[in-house]
Amino acid sequence: MKAKLKERLDVFSDAIIAILITIMVLELPVEIHGQSVHYAQLFHAVGIYLVSFCFIANLWYQHAVIFNEAKTVPNRIVVLDLLFLFLLSLMPTFTRLMTEATTQVTVLMYGGLSLVISLLFRWIAKTIIHEKYTDKEDMRKVYNVIYGDSYLESGLLYLGIMVLGYFWPRVVLVRYIIMPIRSFISDSAEREEMDEVAKMDVQGRHGLLEMSHSDQRQFKRLLLDYTRQARRAGKESAEQKAAWQNFSHQVQQKFGISDATLALWLQ
Repeated sequence: MKAKLKERLDVFSDAIIAILITIMVLELPVEIHGQSVHYAQLFHAVGIYLVSFCFIANLWYQHAVIFNEAKTVPNRIVVLDLLFLFLLSLMPTFTRLMTEATTQVTVLMYGGLSLVISLLFRWIAKTIIHEKYTDKEDMRKVYNVIYGDSYLESGLLYLGIMVLGYFWPRVVLVRYIIMPIRSFISDSAEREEMDEVAKMDVQGRHGLLEMSHSDQRQFKRLLLDYTRQARRAGKESAEQKAAWQNFSHQVQQKFGISDATLALWLQ
């Protein structure tokens, strides 16, 4: 029963986010006076849409990753996730409000909503991870894989920016606009790395969790570089074998992982 509830919650969450993005597009104003279009207003609206889209897209991806860790969802997760979706649906409105009337109040409202959404999502992630893992060390390793070393830093960053927003709202407005776009772009490589890690066998993923966060980052980058080279080279080619030898050599040199073990991890 709970497994079916998780599936329905996944579908419902995806549907809400898809509808939200669709409504955002439909609300883009297009004013035509005679044969001329009000381009300044249109580009302003598209900019707001871009910021909101990047913010929502990042959270959608993290939401999907977290819920893949869960086989079932308890009732409290359902309630928290519905609250998360409700708050997330307010982001486009708060973004438009902040950009069209940049004051201390609107900037603080946007920052406060962003902070609450971030903290609520982390509460959901914590609940799911604690349902699956019992050992604190395992939990810490999973947190590092998902969030890196900045698990608490992002919350403190939002608080710090909110304080600055009280004194310099227009400066913080620019910061708030840049943050989701920058995160969307920088996280794309991280997502690709995580996709490659997901293809590893269970022993390989466990070995990755045993590494420090900095070693995890290095290993995932090497794995992604090798995968890209192998795709370009094609199967059973000399270039692919050379790419594997180079990858295996670097992994053995930096992490002490033998060629045989690495082959088992990636079989």
